[in-house]
Amino acid sequence: MALRIAAMFLMSCVASRADQAPDSRSQRVLFIGNSHTGFNKLPEVFQKVVASEGLAPLEIKAAIHPGMRLDQQLGSADTLALIDEGNWGFVILQPQSEEAAKSEQFPELRSNFLNSATGLYDRIKAKSPRATIILYQTWARHADYWKDAAADHGVGNSPADMQARNRKWYQNAVVGKRDFIIAPVGDAWESNYKNPNAVRLHKPDNSHPTFSGSYLAALVLYGTIYHPSNLDVSYHGALGRPEALHLQAIATQAMHIRHEGKPLEQGGADR
Repeated sequence: MALRIAAMFLMSCVASRADQAPDSRSQRVLFIGNSHTGFNKLPEVFQKVVASEGLAPLEIKAAIHPGMRLDQQLGSADTLALIDEGNWGFVILQPQSEEAAKSEQFPELRSNFLNSATGLYDRIKAKSPRATIILYQTWARHADYWKDAAADHGVGNSPADMQARNRKWYQNAVVGKRDFIIAPVGDAWESNYKNPNAVRLHKPDNSHPTFSGSYLAALVLYGTIYHPSNLDVSYHGALGRPEALHLQAIATQAMHIRHEGKPLEQGGADR
């Protein structure tokens, strides 16, 4: 049975930074996703990043259903009930990790992915007209995944190929829709692995995130929402300072990605 997590994290009132805070429409944030959001309690890590920067407290709820695709979220009573609460300032929408990549060569899956993203967008906007909807871009499998003869090449033939597909189809999902933007988490992961000081972000299954991976995701989401000039974040979780600073630098680079599907500067040429 799908696991649903609905959690609210309320922090004591702290001074807000006028140059970084979202507008006053709402401090309510809804996460919709599966295990790539549930592992390491990403909503809580995100909340701690925001709180450590002295920003106004957020009300966060989450509908987390392991393995769910966007069409399944659109059919989930739990997910729809949270959407229909309305008055959301931000909705962070995480597709299943293979949906975008497989859209490249499977027309039926492509149609399903794009139509479901639109369906969720429309439902959210109907209940929260002023919400910003953030499409949380997942990442490619680790390079070790393709060493297995049983690897599913439907997602691509390498990390670079899979991430290029992710970029392309995430961008197609948001095009033409107001207040629908991409948080380039997967591109940040790609940039990390191209760095000489790369941190292992994948668990041994070559798919799910370690805490470092979730921390990087939280930083990119924070940067996407708050637009700080840099990501010198005081919250490190269990990470040592050098690793945290490395990931903050990678996330800062990701903040400057252009939302035309272009890769990060360090991530190589367009494919």
